[in-house]
Amino acid sequence: MSSFKDIKTGYKRLNNNDISYGLIYTCNCGWLDLGHLSPENDNKIIGAQNLWSQLKGGGPDAQVAWGYHYPPDFRQYSYSDRVLKDMRRDGKARFADGATGYRVTLRQEMILPKRVGRLGETQSYLIRRNLPETELKSVALSIFIQVSLGFERLQQSLEFGGIANFFTEMFLNKPYDSGFSREDLVSNLIGFYIGVGEITKADAIAACHPVSEESATKVWEREGAVGQRKNTSFVPDYASDTYVVDDVSCKDECLGQPRQLPSVFKQIRPQQPGRNYLPLRS
Repeated sequence: MSSFKDIKTGYKRLNNNDISYGLIYTCNCGWLDLGHLSPENDNKIIGAQNLWSQLKGGGPDAQVAWGYHYPPDFRQYSYSDRVLKDMRRDGKARFADGATGYRVTLRQEMILPKRVGRLGETQSYLIRRNLPETELKSVALSIFIQVSLGFERLQQSLEFGGIANFFTEMFLNKPYDSGFSREDLVSNLIGFYIGVGEITKADAIAACHPVSEESATKVWEREGAVGQRKNTSFVPDYASDTYVVDDVSCKDECLGQPRQLPSVFKQIRPQQPGRNYLPLRS
């Protein structure tokens, strides 16, 4: 839930090579939330970097959840009677071809005002063993997208009825507009590519080409709060103008930039569940 003051924070930290918090505007990636873009987290099930570590690390055979014999939605994957019987017998989750796999879990969360608690989205998955790295990164992106969308839907649901807005106005003196804020999903996507080692933070920021704090401030003043303009995709929602007018000149720091998401953030393709990964009950 970014606010106007996060722009000053973002540029101050960016100038100190601290890409961990704040809001900046970039020519090629639009608004970026530096917190969303950071893939690290002390909680081992939060963040793209931890997801990638889980996927590479493997683990013991995943079990189906207590009280359930099969993974959710198993009927759409054409399980044979033999494989269903095997799952009932030993409690191990399986793919439709009978292969077992290991479990990974990913969570995204928000800290409630005054740190009274946390609210988030947690999903677990069955992962096929011995996937090549290209396939594993495809699985990682698929999981990351699903959890990101689930979390943004959860946040957006809090906007209805005005309950969340009541508390943020009371404690933070600003309206609640967090779900699908125009910078969220794109920042998540870039953080994913950093987390799986495709690009460094510094190179990712450089590819996005930040404008100055002055230009970012003018974009906010012209177009309003980022949370009031929703973006439900992983494609940047660009500002209509990035120029700044002063007493001497009119300048546009994005002049000559492609104003397109850099190709490095399009290299990995997600895949549908079923063949290499399946949702499990957490």
